[in-house]
Amino acid sequence: MEDGELNTMTDIERDRPIIVMGTNRWGDDWQTRQQITSRLGGRGWQVAYSTGTLFAWDRFTDDWRDCGWFESSTRKYDVEVHMPGRWQLRWPKLPAWDRFVVRRYLSGLKKRVGWSAERRPLVYVFHPVFWPYVEVLGDCSVVYHADDTFSSMPGWTEEQARMQEKLVARADLIVASSPGMAEALPNDGPARTRQLPNGADTPAFINAAGCECPDDLAAIPHPRIGYVGKINEKVNLALVLSIARQKPDWQWVFIGLVHEEHLTPETAAIYGACKALPNVHFLGFKPYHGLPAYNTHMDVNVMCYRSEQGGWWTDLYPLKLHEYLATGKPVVGADIRIIKQFSEVVAVAGSEAEWLSALEDAIENGGVSTPGERQRVAAENSWDGRVDQLESWLNELG
Repeated sequence: MEDGELNTMTDIERDRPIIVMGTNRWGDDWQTRQQITSRLGGRGWQVAYSTGTLFAWDRFTDDWRDCGWFESSTRKYDVEVHMPGRWQLRWPKLPAWDRFVVRRYLSGLKKRVGWSAERRPLVYVFHPVFWPYVEVLGDCSVVYHADDTFSSMPGWTEEQARMQEKLVARADLIVASSPGMAEALPNDGPARTRQLPNGADTPAFINAAGCECPDDLAAIPHPRIGYVGKINEKVNLALVLSIARQKPDWQWVFIGLVHEEHLTPETAAIYGACKALPNVHFLGFKPYHGLPAYNTHMDVNVMCYRSEQGGWWTDLYPLKLHEYLATGKPVVGADIRIIKQFSEVVAVAGSEAEWLSALEDAIENGGVSTPGERQRVAAENSWDGRVDQLESWLNELG
């Protein structure tokens, strides 16, 4: 270790409370925020995770029904996971009430982590919609982690754009998962942003080799082409449909939720055509900690994203990238910016002809590189290493 270099194991000040705010509830679907938050908690930080309180229009939705009348908290993976109550609903059209609800909700969160100015607390947010909470918390360090190009995604509004501008201006540390996500930030955001790419729970995927194949996957013959993740507009289902029709012996296996109500009519029609084929299988959502068993029993794992410019998918840093590599199995990915950076261990395909060639090579010859090289790259990109870096940045905050 060079003189003055931070020893992340011994020199980090972890006696600082953190409130983490993310858009997906803490459950079996682990995203960047769960990976980071659980590791911070495991290293001794006092962390609470929250999706914020519900809005008036959330009444009688599944989220509302899953909550009790009063807020509650459950400890999971060394994190205080906070749940809102049904009675305190935000209503932005009534600013005074809305601000009262936010203050009331935050008071419970602050108690959970021992929030006090003397302890130099932090709020760590994963989306601009949490700006009202940041504004109310006042004197604390603010971390904004952009893990998607939000401004290019469906549903982005002018109000969210204004909140992002305020958040970027206020943040003491801005983190982005990819260069494209950083470049999409407003004002001086791109210049101030630090890159923290997504990683993998590398040991879990490496150690899955030799595990029993899940029953629903075992019923599908080889060769299996696997995709894990949400099936939405970023997935190139038109490509899948065309290749599946040309290669009826190749079995496409999709693991993940399909929100059909969010698909465009065109994509919904293509999805329906895929479902009708005997060699395209949609197995649905699987808990995160069960995914290694699925990935390791594929013949090739793919990131079959759309690659045309103008969509948020071109800025992706796929969560599955290093998880796939950690299994040692061949990987084929779309011709997008981040995937191209790993072309020494991932076959990058743009056109349909390139996809056909890359998949055939993976199935017949083992694909690009070797299992050992893929696992080496995955080990260099672990979540533990990412959080080492993040902790050093948090340690710099006043």
